[in-house]
Amino acid sequence: MVEKIFASFDKRDFWKLLGTTLFFFLLFSFRNRVGEKPVSLLQVDYLSQDQELDRSLQEQEHGSPVDPVYFLSYLCQQKPSYCQKITYSGDLSDLDKFEYTTQYFTILSFLDQNKKFGIPVESALKTFIINSQKGKRRGGATASRITINLDSMGEKSEYRGVLTHEFGHIVDLGSLQGSQKIKNPDFTEFGKPKFAVDDPSLEYYRFSRNSESIRKSIAQKKDFCSGYGMSNPFEDFAECHNLYLNNAHLFRQMAQESNIMKNKYNFFANLFGNAKLQDNEAKLLYTQRRPRDTTVI
Repeated sequence: MVEKIFASFDKRDFWKLLGTTLFFFLLFSFRNRVGEKPVSLLQVDYLSQDQELDRSLQEQEHGSPVDPVYFLSYLCQQKPSYCQKITYSGDLSDLDKFEYTTQYFTILSFLDQNKKFGIPVESALKTFIINSQKGKRRGGATASRITINLDSMGEKSEYRGVLTHEFGHIVDLGSLQGSQKIKNPDFTEFGKPKFAVDDPSLEYYRFSRNSESIRKSIAQKKDFCSGYGMSNPFEDFAECHNLYLNNAHLFRQMAQESNIMKNKYNFFANLFGNAKLQDNEAKLLYTQRRPRDTTVI
């Protein structure tokens, strides 16, 4: 007689039930695994996009006409947030738009990849206007906006220097910020105290100034990156920002006989981790001589 576990349930029934349960459990688990769709990393066909770009570059090298519309579109696909800030104004060709936008991408990417302090420059910059209107200044900037007026430039090559200078204002006024609520009274924005007492830019201003309108008595022409930089602390910052990023060799020459210039060089070297955008290796015959402005060196 078969030993009973319960009144009407023997050991053979128990093992049958256990086997059936295990079978369906494994079947259910297997079907779930088979039915799951893992996230694919093949969502975008970047190979085709890059191959198309390679073909376009090869055509360009062999004298075929450049398609600036395609290149600009491709550029904006890589970094749409950069392009969303741009406003084109005036009579600009597609080739002009591509060339000027490419340099804008290069500078902005460099700043955010290498700047060690402050909020990202991309976050500080809200609007970038490129226009071809005549009779206006070559460039201008606030804490969040840059305007470039192409027709006011003597040479097309000035664009890079002017844009790097204007980005200096974005770094200074928009990216580098203090956290204290107390405002410094000596440096203002149109007469209104704006800078927190721990704003990093104040250290730079004080290298050669007691206040926004008063230069230190020891500060001479050799202690500035350019004549234009002597006009106020904000242009001083932007001019040396441009000089360091594009002509660091020249900056080092200027610093040979000026402790103030040594401090300014080291300020930007530490801000950017000693990285430079490019170095044109311009030379200075007289170490105390200064250019009118750093954008036309």
